[in-house]
Amino acid sequence: MTDPFLAVQERHASGPGSLEMAGPLVQALRVRPGMRVLEVGAGSGQVAAVLARHWAVSVVALEPWHGGEGVQAFAEREGVWAHVLALKTLAQELPFADASFDAVLSIGSFEMIGADRPRALAEMVRVARPGAGVGIAEPMCLPDDMPDGTRALDRALGLGFETLFRTVEWNRALFAAAGLDVSDARYFADAFPWWAAYAAEGRISPGEVQLIAHDAGRWLSLGMVVGWKRPV
Repeated sequence: MTDPFLAVQERHASGPGSLEMAGPLVQALRVRPGMRVLEVGAGSGQVAAVLARHWAVSVVALEPWHGGEGVQAFAEREGVWAHVLALKTLAQELPFADASFDAVLSIGSFEMIGADRPRALAEMVRVARPGAGVGIAEPMCLPDDMPDGTRALDRALGLGFETLFRTVEWNRALFAAAGLDVSDARYFADAFPWWAAYAAEGRISPGEVQLIAHDAGRWLSLGMVVGWKRPV
């Protein structure tokens, strides 16, 4: 299958590489028609709509910051309104029964949960069915120390990248501690070009653009981690 996320004409997905990372993550999670999928941090709703249309799944899309109205409206424009349910709720407090979903994913959002990530991941695991995959694809940092100039800009702008971004290995350990069997944990080779393309879209502040250009891929990256809930 040609990656339908890359065929999106007007990009509204939030964050660097969101649509580029979506295809590999969905493939790694072995999403199949008929599944019920939970997306944590739906943003514009583009990922949920593409999933519903091209994978024939139902998607519950959480958007705690902006609410679900935009996600639901986008799903209606894309003809998949009946297959996308958007909710304004936190990953740390999921209002679902145990084992409610066949796959759980988060693209460009999990890092924003900050210090509550262990709690959120525990909830994501709880609502996943035994044998289901749980995966994230998002801004991560390389193992090298944050360059002083990048750190200075981050602190001056109050972006919080230093506080929020973690390495692939940190996230792998978090997944393992949550009881998941990790099958994939890697950086994306094209991470910095995706960061640069995101900066060129004109939807972020000049300061953020400056930080991305200054870092030049020395610390900023993008990564993916996928783990599996053990069968009962």
